[in-house]
Amino acid sequence: MDHAEEAGQEEPLYEIIRATLAKRIRAGVIPNGLVLIEGPLAELFGTSRAPVRKALECLHREGLAHRFRGRGYLAGTDRTAEPHRQRLDGDILGMEESPGTPVARGKLQMDRMVRAVRDEAAVAMAFGQFRVLEIAVADHFGIGRKIAHEILLRLQEQRILWKDSRGHWMAGPLTARSVRDEYQLRRLLEPAALKESAPNLPPELVRTMLARVERLMDGDETRTAEEREQVETDLHEECLKECHNERLRGVIRRSQLPLLVNKVYLSTIGIQRTMPELHEHRLVLEHLLRDAPDAAAEALDAHLEAASRRTMQRLKSLSVLPDPEFPAYLCRQ
Repeated sequence: MDHAEEAGQEEPLYEIIRATLAKRIRAGVIPNGLVLIEGPLAELFGTSRAPVRKALECLHREGLAHRFRGRGYLAGTDRTAEPHRQRLDGDILGMEESPGTPVARGKLQMDRMVRAVRDEAAVAMAFGQFRVLEIAVADHFGIGRKIAHEILLRLQEQRILWKDSRGHWMAGPLTARSVRDEYQLRRLLEPAALKESAPNLPPELVRTMLARVERLMDGDETRTAEEREQVETDLHEECLKECHNERLRGVIRRSQLPLLVNKVYLSTIGIQRTMPELHEHRLVLEHLLRDAPDAAAEALDAHLEAASRRTMQRLKSLSVLPDPEFPAYLCRQ
């Protein structure tokens, strides 16, 4: 079975999304008045915003969603229902109870392909500017052009890829200036998001995160790159999830280029027991466990300031290494 079949893409993405939402609205699982917004839905379904936008427009025409004065649509047929906001998850959409459904399969496979292209593009960006060939992405994964295009759209939304004046997909170059700018933005946003999120973080979740950090610090030879990446995800994504400002969290999600530089660097030189960032992560998490959100936010800001300097130095180190071998869909410019 090829990737296209596994991804459940026999019908358009927007139609899969529309049908999934329509079924849950009719069943009352998605209640009348629930606010449906493109960004969070796109993240949940593992797509760009375009198919979600089209799916919501279809639901509007069917009378299963309607406009209101705020952003997005209100679910349901009752136009008198008061708007209310609730974070949708895979369980509400039936993904958890039916992991073999087309939408669940499609999200899983799409996520894997997006991560694969993202990681290769991140490596390439550290070595210069590259063109990303859409048709070669399709050939590489054995998928159709539409799905390949969707993958690249998602990476454009994450600010990994961009388009030049001729409409070509491009990656990089990643420069010291761009790294500095990204960290400046993150220092403005992440501590504020953490202070809002902190009171609602379950202590057991924070303890689990802290245990992962300490495992990386204890010199265990079985440590993996995936564990190192999870530690970054814990601090810069999971710890911020209880911040209810969707726009704020969206901007933070799209400012992750520096994390990719560090991922490339660590995959090249390996995980070091004495990595200073692990001590900084531990300090933030310890403040959270002590119910000290202000101190945690200050520690996070200090971590980001130090990380900015480290990342620029790591970028310099990578620039003198020989080019690694890249997939056929990445062409140096």
